[in-house]
Amino acid sequence: YNDDNGVQEAEKVSSGNEDDAEVLTAARERLSMCIATYSDSRENELDDLRFAAGSPDNQWQWPAGVLNTRMAVQGSSINARPCLTINKLPQHIKQVTNDQRQNRPSGKVIPADDKADIEVAEIFNGIVRHIEYMSDADVAYDTACDNQVTYGEGYIQLLTEYTNENSFDQDIRIGRIRNSFSVYMDPTIQDPCGSDAEYCFITQDILKAEYERLYPDAAPISSIQDQGVGDQSLSVWLSEETIRIADYYYIEHKDEKLNLYPGNMSHFDGSPEDKQMKAMGMKPSRTRIVDRKTVKWCKTNGYEILKTQIWPGKYIPVVRVVGNEFEVEGKLYVSGLVRNSKDAQRMYNYWVSQEAEMLALAPKAPFIGYSGQFEGYENQWKTANITNWPYLEVNSDATDGMGGTLPLPQRSQPPMASSGLLQAKAGASDDIKSTTGQYD
Repeated sequence: YNDDNGVQEAEKVSSGNEDDAEVLTAARERLSMCIATYSDSRENELDDLRFAAGSPDNQWQWPAGVLNTRMAVQGSSINARPCLTINKLPQHIKQVTNDQRQNRPSGKVIPADDKADIEVAEIFNGIVRHIEYMSDADVAYDTACDNQVTYGEGYIQLLTEYTNENSFDQDIRIGRIRNSFSVYMDPTIQDPCGSDAEYCFITQDILKAEYERLYPDAAPISSIQDQGVGDQSLSVWLSEETIRIADYYYIEHKDEKLNLYPGNMSHFDGSPEDKQMKAMGMKPSRTRIVDRKTVKWCKTNGYEILKTQIWPGKYIPVVRVVGNEFEVEGKLYVSGLVRNSKDAQRMYNYWVSQEAEMLALAPKAPFIGYSGQFEGYENQWKTANITNWPYLEVNSDATDGMGGTLPLPQRSQPPMASSGLLQAKAGASDDIKSTTGQYD
């Protein structure tokens, strides 16, 4: 893919002019606003992700306070109560994501009026399918869908990459964003996929040594640290071991006059085509002011612009894939399939653990008899549960002390869980189905 409108002017190092200072100031303020806006929602989303990934090894589905209480009884772990994790949520998540894998979304070009050519549309469809194939777009789509269903938001990125190190030609790529929490999109958007976003950040925390290798001409880290002391908007970009790098997309607006000439030809005022029309003596029949948008991209560390370029499109090339979306008191909250099922899953784990505990504490002796009855026949009685003895004998000399004969040993009732516990466990399982909307 080749473009002459600025995409090949990538990787220009910032010269530190006033325009860059304004861009950086806006970027720092916008990122701070995004972090504050999304903080409450993303804490819940992160908890949803941990909960969905809960297993018997990490026990993330048990509240920390309850887990600590059950794991040590009277200060001893010997009598710890069971904390089982029977995670039923992945099957409900996969009910949705597997449907998406069978019917994956794909870009489609449709001829919309009598001037459109069906054959040309098919050619463009072939180009779209080729881009998806070369990009492994299925992986990007699946990752975004998994994140959307699990905790409420996923993202897909559109990229341009040089075909190889010896070429200036570029290819379009559909990129995977594995960590949705690294994306901070304009929180004032109304469109679910974010097509009306004015800006978007894709952040990455890298080690300081790696940063110095990638950007040897950038300002020293010590300068950034000195600048960040007391500056909250800059301190979010720094930590002891890492420095934050962000792909910052933003839209610049410019009002321009659009002229309409006879023959339904329109050109922006001052463009080469417009000048040619005027040179031919033609005057515009109508004019209007148009808000022209330019999508710009820069790589920044919050202190300076490391690279910059113009993106050849009218949308920020980051696509949002959202689950449940709520706006409460001016704050945006999103959630996935897991959020409303967490309490039902916790109760199921609790009742399963309670059932195991009751059965474990129940007596396990298969036969009950009096002392002395088994004397002389201990081997047969000890192996009665693993050997098919044709008969079992007891010591007839064992008496009740008054000359009476003792009754024969009796098999004890096997341990059974209470009916109330079984009903509670079944109810918790049904609650998981009702909160996900998926039944047998």
